[in-house]
Amino acid sequence: MTRYRSALERLDRLGLRPGIALRRTFAAGYGRRDLLRDALAGLVVGVVALPLSMALAIASGVPPQHGLYTAIVAGAVVALLGGSRDCCWPR
Repeated sequence: MTRYRSALERLDRLGLRPGIALRRTFAAGYGRRDLLRDALAGLVVGVVALPLSMALAIASGVPPQHGLYTAIVAGAVVALLGGSRDCCWPR
């Protein structure tokens, strides 16, 4: 519990509170329809990326599972650190 609390305190100091960010995003006009569209887009990207990552691994001379590991880790990193509302949303 202490470890969890200290992590939240660090997020507070940095101004990063996931709950507040989600509430602000939904209040700014992001709705259920947008969430469904984003989920479908993520599914399509995953369906394309996984076989491609396996093919690139084979072409590089490593087993296909290494390509899968790379795609999964890269997808998680991009999902957590990527994206911006400023690029595509109307102002």
